[in-house]
Amino acid sequence: MTFRLGILGGGLQGTEAACLARWAGWETVLVDARPQAPASALAGRFLHLPVAGFGDLEKAFGHCDAVVPACEDLPTLELLSRWGDESGLPVAFDLEAYRISRDKILSKALFLKAGIPAPLAWPEAGYPLIAKPAASSGSRGVTLLATEADFRRKFPSGDISGWVVEEYCPGPSYSLEATGRPGAHRAWLTTALEMDEVYDCRLVRAPAALPGRQEEELRSFSLKTAAALGLTGLMDVEVIAAPQGLRVLEIDARLPSQTPTAVLWSSGENLLARLTEIFCPCPRPEPAVSGRAVIYEHAAVTPAGLKSAGEHLMSAAGPLSLKENFFGADLAVTDYAPGRAAWAAALIMTGEDADAAQARRREVWARLARRFSRQRTIQ
Repeated sequence: MTFRLGILGGGLQGTEAACLARWAGWETVLVDARPQAPASALAGRFLHLPVAGFGDLEKAFGHCDAVVPACEDLPTLELLSRWGDESGLPVAFDLEAYRISRDKILSKALFLKAGIPAPLAWPEAGYPLIAKPAASSGSRGVTLLATEADFRRKFPSGDISGWVVEEYCPGPSYSLEATGRPGAHRAWLTTALEMDEVYDCRLVRAPAALPGRQEEELRSFSLKTAAALGLTGLMDVEVIAAPQGLRVLEIDARLPSQTPTAVLWSSGENLLARLTEIFCPCPRPEPAVSGRAVIYEHAAVTPAGLKSAGEHLMSAAGPLSLKENFFGADLAVTDYAPGRAAWAAALIMTGEDADAAQARRREVWARLARRFSRQRTIQ
């Protein structure tokens, strides 16, 4: 019998979950309050349904084998967790770990208690500083404060309640997922991240090559954090390789976007399956590929030109579909259609090693530029 997974949320995380489930050979039922949610066309069945109570969840997921949340609305997540407890349907999610990880102030306290190095907090830290909303995910609201004048403009009264203000740490970014239960956590494949001008991730490389002993340190930080959270489920850790060493920026105890796809196409490990099997028996797909270098990058065509930018491109796109051999990329998740003036795509490009993947990337961008008569120089 085919395993059927319910997915609550059709945005970036829902897109990730729907793709990973499809590659695992599972059936999916996806629910979102938006009729044109980005992931709506990626699922086997889509329900346009605002979830307000147990009856809505039963209607949507009553015939599923498990449910994974793919949203960040805390009341909705609390409702789903309560319904799962009462109905007995497995919900692949750790609500209590998520409560801590979504709050950057609580997360910072966790890092301190666990002895995990993090950026120095203001006022001990000097300029430049980074200001982040304490309860926001990803790059939303992140602001660089280069000088005291910038700080005063941002916080005229000096009150930073609801914000984390810390030292700006320059350097490359990396991410690592961990799964498991207390006493039995495992870290997976490290990925390298590249950000756009608003600190939104625009490109993921896998596997990442950390210098020296930093790979071992990152894995240690990930497992320490999972243990400190008492994690039952999946989380990711994002770090900066700063001049003074690795610094943990944030954690998210939920299914992330982008990096699980890069992990799958590089190592063959499906992190959605690894998450789900913690909560219930499910088919574990055999790794289709392994040992490949992967570049996962966002591209957008607009009347103004062709560009690579952060994943916010995809949250405004849709409905999305999967297209193979997309202008030379192995695969794309995209809302492209011939003749369409504006569209976005998440491009998956692979090679035998990092150099081959980079050469593939340049070829794809050159094809896009020729096809759409726009110039774009990539790094």
